[in-house]
Formats: sequence, structure tokens, C-alpha cells
Amino acid sequence: MGRGGNMSDLQIALIALGVALVVAVWLYNLWQEKQQRRRAEQLLPKSAPDVLMADRQPPPGEKTEPGFAAPADEEDEAAVTTLPTIREPGYMDADLPLEPETQALGGGSEVDLLLDIEEEQVPHQVPVPEEWGDGRADCLMHIEFVAPVPVNVLWEEHKDWSAHIDKPIQWLGLDAQTGHWRSLQAHDAGRVSELAAALQLVDRQGVVSAETLAAFIDGIARLAQRFVGQVQTPDAAALLVRARELDAFCASVDLQLSVHVLPGKTPHMPGAALKPLIDAAGLKLEGERFVAFETDDGDDSEAYSLICRSATNFPADRVADMALIDLIFSIDVPRVAQGTQTFDRMIAFAGGCAAALHGQLSDAHRKALTDATVSVIRGRIEELQHRMAERGIAPGSLRALRLFS
Repeated sequence: MGRGGNMSDLQIALIALGVALVVAVWLYNLWQEKQQRRRAEQLLPKSAPDVLMADRQPPPGEKTEPGFAAPADEEDEAAVTTLPTIREPGYMDADLPLEPETQALGGGSEVDLLLDIEEEQVPHQVPVPEEWGDGRADCLMHIEFVAPVPVNVLWEEHKDWSAHIDKPIQWLGLDAQTGHWRSLQAHDAGRVSELAAALQLVDRQGVVSAETLAAFIDGIARLAQRFVGQVQTPDAAALLVRARELDAFCASVDLQLSVHVLPGKTPHMPGAALKPLIDAAGLKLEGERFVAFETDDGDDSEAYSLICRSATNFPADRVADMALIDLIFSIDVPRVAQGTQTFDRMIAFAGGCAAALHGQLSDAHRKALTDATVSVIRGRIEELQHRMAERGIAPGSLRALRLFS
């Protein structure tokens, strides 16, 4: 029994010693942690207050993660920041955003997300003129350079690869001195702070190829890299889909129609009788065609044209000497602003020529042109031009002239 009692006392003593050692180690570690924290606070500067949390303190009991602001109330929407979105150009997007977007803070001030400078220091961005770079008809890529670049240097850099592009390209530059966009040519002087290149996606030759589009996008991206510029690369696959849709629509409204004046009872019609009629109507000779304009002052908007065919090989400027066998009056419907009025005007002039030359007004199949046929054609022109306007392609507009070229 005595031996057993001695063993129990020894066990108790050992347990007490173990507990004392654990407590000692714990206290030593706690002291070490406090010492390390004090040294770190002496070495590091005090952190600045969080400006996003300055106007709002969390309610009692609300937990917040370190380094993150507490969520704002529904009424306090100004405290929520909004990240910028960059829209890719597409053929149905005319107004492309060219200026950096801003981020609203709770105090109502604005900070530029791209440049991180005060808003009043950001120069006013000038949009690309639609007649030069069209977001609907083109792949429009915009480069903002860190420093202005000489135009001739830019031209030398891109001329080798751009010469192989089989669709029209408009080169536009924001002049570093005037702050205005201008069309760029090979030998232009001056420097540009921004460059906009517009590759036309569709014309009467068809839709742009995937290879051409890829070569254009890659070439502009390399220009931006070469001259330290910022550029947004569009989605080529999405652009091709949109371009094909646009091409299919343009094909569905593309109407070029002609009417003829043919000899009546004689094999030829006298050119001497036609020449005064052409002069009185104000038609101008362009190559081998006589062109009527949509306004009397003879601007660049073509209304309809006349081609004179004769039994001789006289050029068009000798129409008075011709023995005429066919007069061809043509109108390009998508390229005239007022389709039905222009058609009526052409028919009236063609009918007057037929009467003066003792000829016959005929359709494209050389059959006599009746009033009923004229009415059907007029209705078709009105329908097609209405569809164009609904699609955002105003007949006779610059957009239409480019797409139907």
C-alpha cells in the first residue's frame, strides 16, 4: 500500500510540472508576438484613411473585411464605382466612343480610368466625321498615341501591307496643332496625335474577305505597337457576320434600271435634233455619258445618265453628227436621294426625246413602255428606298454612295 501511495504522489507532481511548462511556453510566445508587432509598427508609416469609407461608418454589429468598403445602401448609389466598357465597332454602331470613360465617386468628382489624371486635364475628344469613317459600313480602328507621330513616318510604316488590301481604306488623323480630323495622304506634312483607319466592309464587289479583314486588324495593331499607341482590337468573327448580313441586305435593294428610246419608222434618229435637248436639260458630258444632276447647280449628286449609241464611231462630244440607233437612260436607285421624283424626271425627259426624234420609248426588253409599267417601276423604287431608310442607309447619302460603289 505504501508503495502504491508514493507512486500516486509522483504522478501528480509530474502532471503539475507539465501544466506549468505549457503555460510558460504560451506566455513566452505571447510576449514574442507583442515584441514583433511593436517593431513592425515602428518601421512602417501609419496608413492613410480610406476615402471610400470616410463618408460612411458601418452600423454597429456589421462586419467588414479588411481593405474593402462596406456595401452601400440602395439610396447611396453614388458610392458604387462603375468600371468602363469599350464597345467594339460594328457596321450598325455609328457613334463609336472615342473618349475614355470615367468613374463616378461618392463625392461627385470624376477620375479618368485610363490616364489617371484630373478630368479638366483631359483634352476634348473630337469624334471621327461620319463621311470619312463610318461605324456601319467600315471596320473602324482608332489609335491614341502617347506622343504625336509624323504623318509621313506613319505612311511609310503601313504602305507595304495596306497596298495589298482589296477594299477601300480611309486614313484619318487628328492634327496635333489644329485639333481637327483630316484625311491623310502619302505626302502630308505635320503630326497626328490620333489615327483612325476605316476599312470598308461591303461594296458592289461583295463582302470583305476574312483574310483581308485579318490583315487590316493586324496591321493597325502593329502600328499602335510601333508608335506606342492605345488601340481596341475588334472581334473579326463578329465583324464578318455583320458584314455578310449587310452585303445580303444591300444586294436585296440594289436596283439599276434603264429605259430606251429606239428609232420609230426610220433606221436612225438625228443627233442634230438631240443636242439642243441635252443642252436645255442641263446634262453635262462625263466621259462617254451625259449626266443629269439632282440639283440645277450641277453638284456632285448624279440623278440619271444618258448614253448615245450610233451607227458611226463618233465620240460623245460629237453627238450632233451621230446617226442614233439607241438612247439609254439609266438611274442608280440606291445612289439618288429622291428616287421616285428623279425617275419621273428621267421618264419625262426620255419621252420628250422620243417625241422630238420620232422614236419609241421602250423598256429594258425593248418593248413599248406603257403607263402601267412606269407605275409599277415607280412603286418598286419607293419600296426599296423605304427599306434602305429603315435600315439606316439613307438613299443618296455618303453611306449609300460608298456601299453601292
